[in-house]
Amino acid sequence: MIEVNLIDQAGVLSGPEKKRLKSFIIDHCLCTTEEIPWLKHVKVRDDGASGYSGYWTASWTEDGADIRDLVAVIILNSYYLKTVEQMEKTLAHEFGHHWTLGYFMVRREMRHFFKERAPWLYYRIRGIEPINNFAGDYSKDWYHCDKEILAEDYKHLFSPYKWMHRMRNLVGNPTTEVMDYIKTLGKPYW
Repeated sequence: MIEVNLIDQAGVLSGPEKKRLKSFIIDHCLCTTEEIPWLKHVKVRDDGASGYSGYWTASWTEDGADIRDLVAVIILNSYYLKTVEQMEKTLAHEFGHHWTLGYFMVRREMRHFFKERAPWLYYRIRGIEPINNFAGDYSKDWYHCDKEILAEDYKHLFSPYKWMHRMRNLVGNPTTEVMDYIKTLGKPYW
């Protein structure tokens, strides 16, 4: 049985809440048996007034042109996230990073996920302007980072939670073409 390893380091979740959060990705988000093992754990901890409610991070080894041993961690900051619903919403976004960036990495479409732009095909089908308006990093701000738009697209399309209003006003809702593009990342590649 596939499941997500959840660590409640902050000690804020009851038994039923921990069970609910642990099964959220499997029960309510787009996932497969391929990328779930890349996720070492989801950790709930109190990172204080850090300015973030959560983040995704990963490490890997490179074997020539191939990415091997991709291991990711999702952190949920209980300082800001006070309810399980808030944690699920953030987890859906962070798992959007896991899905999109993880597949970009293992398929050799991207090596340095916050230094390179998302693939040009995504820019085209998403209808965002890569030269002046959006960047592959946070140089323009969080809302203008293509990876954050990708994660919000994933959350909107493949979880029970929808877009953040400010970003939706900036780029609009994703189309079915964007949905097909993101979903296709998880299909067998070779």
